Amino acid sequence: MDIENAEEYAKNREGQQKVAMDLINRYITWREGDVVLDVGSGTGEITKLMSQQPGVKSVVGIDLSSDFISFASKNNAAENVSFHVADASKSADFKPEWKGAFTKATCFTVLHWIQDKRSAFKNIASCLEPGGELVINCLLESAAQIGKLDLPRWRGYLKDFTYNIYPWPNDDIEGMGHLFEEVGFEVLTCNGQPAPPKSFPTDPEGLKAVMRTMLPQLKFIPTDKQDDYLTDAYCAIAEMRKDFKEGDPEAVVAHVRKV
Repeated sequence: MDIENAEEYAKNREGQQKVAMDLINRYITWREGDVVLDVGSGTGEITKLMSQQPGVKSVVGIDLSSDFISFASKNNAAENVSFHVADASKSADFKPEWKGAFTKATCFTVLHWIQDKRSAFKNIASCLEPGGELVINCLLESAAQIGKLDLPRWRGYLKDFTYNIYPWPNDDIEGMGHLFEEVGFEVLTCNGQPAPPKSFPTDPEGLKAVMRTMLPQLKFIPTDKQDDYLTDAYCAIAEMRKDFKEGDPEAVVAHVRKV
């Protein structure tokens, strides 16, 4: 993900937003006085939407990107919403007053960017009150391959680029549940799930717009050549996705409760 182009991300967030709304509607029951921690809040649209749900008292959104937090604070501010720069895997980034302060936490389409998932889960758990709930999703390796493109024509531009993405193994979904249990959660559900219908554009221009928000290597490609790169990337992804079958899991989804 390009964490330095918040405006571009906000314009092309529709797919991520549909996934988040599907998970919210499926797993979250809002209660009077809910205080929510949104981990990886991005440009803040979903954070603000959660703040408007019946019973929600306040929502705190955190994100690693200062550009995203600045954009969210300017464009998705509300009286009961606040945004903060924080790395979910670093306990030092979590404010002391957040400890045990939240009834619910969410982490949507973010975990595959976090290498140290154990630390992230421990930090989130520390912010929840006993009985507090967390809903997450994380791309599986099969779905994340779209980011690891090796296009011979473009290797010269990308020789110094490393794609830092850490998806969950397709064959160890059960292991995600064990990790939650180890850091103090009761697992209510943890399974592989396909993307919601129409969450990923199938038209070339729509997919290219989404790729602009997902492919940080674009900054290594000259501006006047980026559209050509995205066209080549689209063709490679379309070929790759021929092996995908409808209903195949693309992410692991978990709904857990702090013990």
